[in-house]
Formats: sequence, structure tokens, C-alpha cells
Amino acid sequence: MKSRRVLITILFSLLSTGIYSQSDRVLIVTGDKVVDKESFYKLFENLTYDTISKPFAFNLFNSDRINNYRSIVFYDTYQPISEEQKNSFLKIFEAGIGVLFLHHSLVSHREWDEYENIVGGRYFHQPWIDNGKKYGPSTYKHDQDFIVKIVDNEHPVTKGLEDFEIHDETYLNYRVQKDVTLLLTTDYRESGEVLGWTHRYKNSRVVFIMSGHDKLAYENKNFKKLIDNSINYLSR
Repeated sequence: MKSRRVLITILFSLLSTGIYSQSDRVLIVTGDKVVDKESFYKLFENLTYDTISKPFAFNLFNSDRINNYRSIVFYDTYQPISEEQKNSFLKIFEAGIGVLFLHHSLVSHREWDEYENIVGGRYFHQPWIDNGKKYGPSTYKHDQDFIVKIVDNEHPVTKGLEDFEIHDETYLNYRVQKDVTLLLTTDYRESGEVLGWTHRYKNSRVVFIMSGHDKLAYENKNFKKLIDNSINYLSR
């Protein structure tokens, strides 16, 4: 009887610390871009999470261990991707794991056309044509102060938020797919209009948030709430 009580105590301890209940964990994927780890990971201080970088992440995507995560956050600018790695990446969405793409993750894998369908938008390093009209190339501007407008404050990602000001990097001349649900916009002239959206890819919910260049964005309480809301939404 005593040994049984000890076993129950150990199991309860593991569940409490998150070591045993892996399904509650969040995976954060970085790669190529240097991350201010001290300030960036504070965004997730109330969560149980693991971190990994590309290209090592592709091996994890291809294993059963990927099912240990309720959601995945991408914050990378990684480019090369083989056919095998593409197949590994797609297994996330076949498994129905929710995915949050942040800021410069829009720039990743620019030679892989399907990546645009996954994220819901695309950053172009060369001019591009849509319906016979020429755009781009996409560009960026550091250290901009602008207003983020909430499209629908009843959506789970934006619930409880009102329009807010942020100091951040902006992108211009990128493409947003027509079938996404808009969440965030701006009328700031040094930025593209759409700053955030959600859609479905295969079996997964996907959220993209344009903000998040550096510490000044991370410390914005409204941006932090967007991250928290997004992960809760994606983890359902």
C-alpha cells in the first residue's frame, strides 16, 4: 500500500510540473535569424514550452514526438528546404496541430510555393505579378510607430483588445491570400494594410501576426495578449 501511495505521489508531481503531460507543451521554432532570447522567451513565460531551431526541427516534425505539442510557434527566416523536409513540415498540418507564424517567419522558404498557402501570405524578394499587375519587391522599415486596428474584437485571437499603438518593423508590398480571415490592419502609409489573419491549412488552424521584430514589440502588452490569445485558440 505504501509503495502505491509513493507511485501516485510521483505521478501527481510529474503532471503538476508538465514533465509527464507532454500534450500541454508548446514548441517554439527559430532558425537563421538571431533571437534576443532573454526578452523574446518572456512572451511565453506562463507556458510550458520547448525550443528547437531549423534544420533540426524537421527531424522532430517527422517523428511521433511532434504529437506531444498542442501548438507550434514559428519565429524564423530559414530558407533551404529539401523535398524530404517539405514532407516532414507538412506532417504538422496533417496531425492538426495549431500553428502561429510570427513576423519574419513570412520570409522563410521563399523558393517553396506551397509555403505561401500554409502561412496565408508571402514576402517577395523580387517583383511579382498578380492579375496582370506588377508589385514589389517586398520591403521593410525599422523603428516605425503606428496604430494596429482590430478588425473583430470578438474573435478568440483579438478578444479583449482595442486598437493600439506599437513601435515595430513594418513590411510593404507582400501578398495576402484572399481566403484568409482578417484580424489586424493598419492605415499607416509605411506598412502594408493587413497585419494579421487566420485560416485553415489541411487539418490545422493557422494564425499569422506581422508584429514582433524586437524587444520593443515584445514588451507591448497588447502584442503579448495577441500571443496568449493565439496559442489558446490554436490549442483547442
